[in-house]
Amino acid sequence: PTGPLRVVDFGSGRAYLTFALHDLLTRVHGREVDLLGLDLKADVVADCESLARRLGATGLRFEVGDIAEADLAGVDLVVSLHACDTATDAALERAVRGGAKVVLAVPCCQHELLGQVANDTLGPLLRHGTLRERFVAEVTDAARARLLELAGYDVQVLEFVPLEHTSKNVLLRATR
Repeated sequence: PTGPLRVVDFGSGRAYLTFALHDLLTRVHGREVDLLGLDLKADVVADCESLARRLGATGLRFEVGDIAEADLAGVDLVVSLHACDTATDAALERAVRGGAKVVLAVPCCQHELLGQVANDTLGPLLRHGTLRERFVAEVTDAARARLLELAGYDVQVLEFVPLEHTSKNVLLRATR
């Protein structure tokens, strides 16, 4: 869209992605942005906000806040990088309810289903911890992708970083 882009980074943490995204959108693409990095850790948010002010990063701000309470009115893009376990699900749910035009999510540590995977057919196949964790991660991300599709998004599931760098390299890219 034309005009300022409204972007929210859920669970921005130390904000490496947030700062890189701000640079990409403003310096490289010449766009005006309202980019919010949201995280629960007040000390980390304060450090990031201070750095953004020192850099003169116009349109970039950081706030302490919970994903479930974020104001997403008019949001264009929601990003979430390695939001642990169900925090990714909370980010996706808020993005969908907020009407985000684009969602980029890189899930992390999908433990919610780990204790629930038990049946006579799969049990013997998934008795090894590593295989069980990988299976649960794949099933969880497949469910996330399908739910985004059911919510009206075109979804791609991509490996965006080579496996030798990180095993957490699945990107859910969804466009409304």
